[in-house]
Amino acid sequence: MSMLSRLLTALEQTPGVHAATLHANGPHSDSTGLHNGAERMTKVASLGRVLQVFVEGDRAVLLDDVGDGRHLHLEGTSGQFGRWRYAVERHRPLIGRIHEEVA
Repeated sequence: MSMLSRLLTALEQTPGVHAATLHANGPHSDSTGLHNGAERMTKVASLGRVLQVFVEGDRAVLLDDVGDGRHLHLEGTSGQFGRWRYAVERHRPLIGRIHEEVA
């Protein structure tokens, strides 16, 4: 099992997470569009850099800028953002070591 598969499996075992994916910046990536929209809003308001984006509605989404033009995308049940953030921080060293091809 690759490091990427182990990471995504571990993140999907976090309470409330139904899907975990790692995306590279691309013109057709939903994650990139969401992150770019958040960056435009923070730039207008002079709030600084966007590190994480949380969206809560019928489903919840956490988008984390992991660097190198990649975004970690967690999707699942609302009300679990604290657990999701902890899981992302806990796995951040592994995320930084993954240089495999991502979606």
